[in-house]
Amino acid sequence: MNIAKSTAFTVVFVFGMLVCEYAWADEPVDEYAKLPVCTLNADGTALAVEPCRTAPAQVPMPRRPVPQIIQRMPQTKPLPKLAMPTSPPLPALDGIVKPPVPTTTCDAAGCFGANGVRYNSLGPGSVVTPQGKVCSRSGVMIQC
Repeated sequence: MNIAKSTAFTVVFVFGMLVCEYAWADEPVDEYAKLPVCTLNADGTALAVEPCRTAPAQVPMPRRPVPQIIQRMPQTKPLPKLAMPTSPPLPALDGIVKPPVPTTTCDAAGCFGANGVRYNSLGPGSVVTPQGKVCSRSGVMIQC
């Protein structure tokens, strides 16, 4: 049943396309071909006849001669090399960055680290060491 419906729809669609193709095939082209070729009036300020059609292309199309001008690139001198300013020595990073500390037990007031230090809770994700340094807590790890 479905194949018959789709086949009938396809036949009607193709038939409609052929009717439209036949109805609109040559009329606009013939009407356009009857129009005169566009030319300018005696003053050269407007078209002599309107509506008009464009002139057909010449075969072969004439080429407009244009001289090719190749100029040399301007000579540039290399810039002098500048000495880079020296920067002050950086402080040693030995005691600044410490590895994260895993927690052993936690309660509502804070956590105990694996190093035995009590970290008091400061809010969600933040703890404070006994020395007053603020650290961040992510899961079971504390990073100071």
